[in-house]
Amino acid sequence: MSHILKFEDSDLTVHIPFGELLLSTLLRHGIIFPYACQSGMCGTCKCQLIKGRVDLDIYSDAALTADEFQQGFILACRARLLSDVTIRKLDS
Repeated sequence: MSHILKFEDSDLTVHIPFGELLLSTLLRHGIIFPYACQSGMCGTCKCQLIKGRVDLDIYSDAALTADEFQQGFILACRARLLSDVTIRKLDS
């Protein structure tokens, strides 16, 4: 089973296997996405969840604040899809 990841303002779609981290799948497919620590400590892979649901593994509040989370921001390195999702990459 997998879920579909779509990027806002793009035709790109990626099938994310159930339970796999969003960032891991992107990197495995050679998709360029900003990241650094891959452990939820730095916030480099922060993006905005536009549609759908994810479960976030443990992360640092310095990487993603409670206010950011309430505004729909997630960390790609900690996100496991619970449904098909659409995300917005943040400007670098």
